[in-house]
Amino acid sequence: MSTLVSNPRSRPHADTDPAADWGALGACVGKLRDFHSSDATAKALCAGCPVRFRCLEEALREEGTTPPGYRSDIRGGLTPSERAALSGYVRPAAPTGGRVHGDLAEAERLLLAGGLTNEDIAHTTGVGRHTVAKLRLALELPTRADLQGVTPTERLAHRTRPGQDGHVLWTGCESTVVAGRRVKGIRLAFEVGYSRLPEGSVKRTCDVHRCVAWQHLTDRPMRDALTAANPPAPAVPASVEYLYELWDANWDDGPLGNYEIRRHPITKKTNLQIRFTYLGRPSFTDRQRIEADGEIYHRRLRRLLYLAPPELPTRPEPADLQALRQAMAAAHPDRGGTDAAFMTAHAAYQQARRRAGV
Repeated sequence: MSTLVSNPRSRPHADTDPAADWGALGACVGKLRDFHSSDATAKALCAGCPVRFRCLEEALREEGTTPPGYRSDIRGGLTPSERAALSGYVRPAAPTGGRVHGDLAEAERLLLAGGLTNEDIAHTTGVGRHTVAKLRLALELPTRADLQGVTPTERLAHRTRPGQDGHVLWTGCESTVVAGRRVKGIRLAFEVGYSRLPEGSVKRTCDVHRCVAWQHLTDRPMRDALTAANPPAPAVPASVEYLYELWDANWDDGPLGNYEIRRHPITKKTNLQIRFTYLGRPSFTDRQRIEADGEIYHRRLRRLLYLAPPELPTRPEPADLQALRQAMAAAHPDRGGTDAAFMTAHAAYQQARRRAGV
């Protein structure tokens, strides 16, 4: 049975001070999130790393001939199984004596994943409990006897190193085995720090990757209590700016008209343009001109647009135009007039308006 080998860091050139050694030249420096995303991404980074072989040499020196289950992550461009084969490790044969019932491959996968007892695996896969125990020995995985006396606090201290500004950094693969169960480092640190098991997911309050300082960890009840004590402020609707238009709904009822002010929402401003919607359709105009003059004639829309709400017309109508408008109204067929009389009165009214310049 091989003893558990602890890797002080999963990638020595990424998790140490870049100024301390050759690790400053590693391709994964500053890219740990990408490195941990998948084995394919990690291998792609290692492929062009100038210190790849130095990193592999360091990994092989630290890990010796330990089985793959005690190695972690991609190092020097190789997976734990590839490094184990390169080091000369020979995987022991699985138990073959007699007839084996159940799914032996699934039992092996569950053993490597950790977190389940031999009895649980036997019940799940149908493989006999004694066969599972032999398979655990063949895979050189820790047994209950191996783990007796190792407390969560000791395991946490064994897998962490101090960081700057009070941060504590988890090293190696993201989980470990404690008392026969596989647990993530972030949950183990919460359990040790708060002396209780976490409820729900555990999240960091800091943005330091791999930090497991218990003061920086919260579970769901802690986050719920914090939200209840500090409820979010109500959302304030974003202010909307407008371009304005003076609209005459009935253009032929005199210079005072039946005016109203229409608003057209501004959607975006650039250095040269103001973009807005006109009756639901997107449009734009020259920003510099409208801000300089306060208004602009939009040729495509054939409308005069204003930067601020314009004043409604208040100029009184001349007396002669009032008389002509009254005559036009009296000649309307609805009031006893005729079509010909109304058209004649309307033409006279329009001609007078043009002469008056209104």
